[in-house]
Amino acid sequence: MKKTEALQGEHVDLVIVGGGMVGLMLAAALRGSGLHIVVIERAAYQPVLSMGLDCRVSAIVQGNVNILKSVGVWQYLQDKVGVMTSMRIWDGQEQGGIRFEAEEIGQDKLGVLLENQHLIDALQHTIDESHDVEMLCPESVTSVVWKRQGVQVSPESGRVLNTPLIVGADGARSWLREQADIDVFSRDYGQKGIVATVKPRFSHQNTACQRFLDTGPLALLPMKDDVCSIVWSASNDRADELLALSEEDFLDELNLEVGGVFGGIVEVGKRAGFPLKAQLARHIVRPRLALIGDAAHSIHPLAGLGVNLGLRDAMVLAQEIVDARKFEEDWGDMDVLTRYMKQRMPDVLATMASMEALHRTFQVQLPTWIKLRGFGMKALGNAGIVKQLLMKNSTGINLPVPHTIECA
Repeated sequence: MKKTEALQGEHVDLVIVGGGMVGLMLAAALRGSGLHIVVIERAAYQPVLSMGLDCRVSAIVQGNVNILKSVGVWQYLQDKVGVMTSMRIWDGQEQGGIRFEAEEIGQDKLGVLLENQHLIDALQHTIDESHDVEMLCPESVTSVVWKRQGVQVSPESGRVLNTPLIVGADGARSWLREQADIDVFSRDYGQKGIVATVKPRFSHQNTACQRFLDTGPLALLPMKDDVCSIVWSASNDRADELLALSEEDFLDELNLEVGGVFGGIVEVGKRAGFPLKAQLARHIVRPRLALIGDAAHSIHPLAGLGVNLGLRDAMVLAQEIVDARKFEEDWGDMDVLTRYMKQRMPDVLATMASMEALHRTFQVQLPTWIKLRGFGMKALGNAGIVKQLLMKNSTGINLPVPHTIECA
């Protein structure tokens, strides 16, 4: 890391590099805390009204819905989400399956589905209500200088910001992580994920479906107004073939794989593809630096669940910053940042391991393994206590809402 003799410029309490869902979540969680926060986002902000239907969709589990409520964001989202009350999982060989119902764990829903841009818009509205969060957008950071007493951040506008802590929320290809010389452990699945919004013939009845095909998983996620979002994983070559098809031919291929779910698919919107990789930063904290969201870790996007880890990162880090300020600690100090790391890594590693195990389990197509897999899913479906524990952990309802962050 570069060093200079002294830090000069204006003081701010926190700089967040990246104004996507996770970076804005951290800012929203800290609004009203009395801290002067600067968010720097290189892409121009686009309100929802200026965009068409967004094929980029996330599944927000119920535990994170509770967090969105606690931060005051939910009021802008509740009429824009699709509700998921049940989930059906089965494989391409039709060897058994399992169904999860929200009522099994005493909840009215397992989670919600929403366009990413709707969440960004809601977070932006929440931040706009506060006078202590400053957005620099569109703007990039040209340099970062770490010193023992703080960090000097230079946006391209020419300002010089001094802060005790800088947070990287700038995605899987994080510029800030690169500036800090932090390597990543990476796993390339050799696949692409195809995303699109589709219209089924019949109502989806608030049910998410995940079918594990020989070539990769295919998820249908229930959105508002009885449309679904698909996340279809396939080899790079196969995905490129599917993306190149006409709408009619793509529908034919899709209907071959969904197996008549919801009466089949009758319409498909704009398609997009992205490479599937999992990665984990070798360090998610350094002195005066914390990484959150995809800058810290990214997982295989099974059923669009990846953002949930990032939202939890943001809330835990916000809590640690608030607590440090309360007890007159330096929130850029490694003692504080290590507490954030220790709280988050078990959840991150367990989720990454679960996604990897699930991927590998359904990748094997040996006849004996297929039968064992089907038996295992049936057994899990009948194992009440084990199934409930799995559901509670995966939906995050066992995770506490940070106790001092209550802005709703």
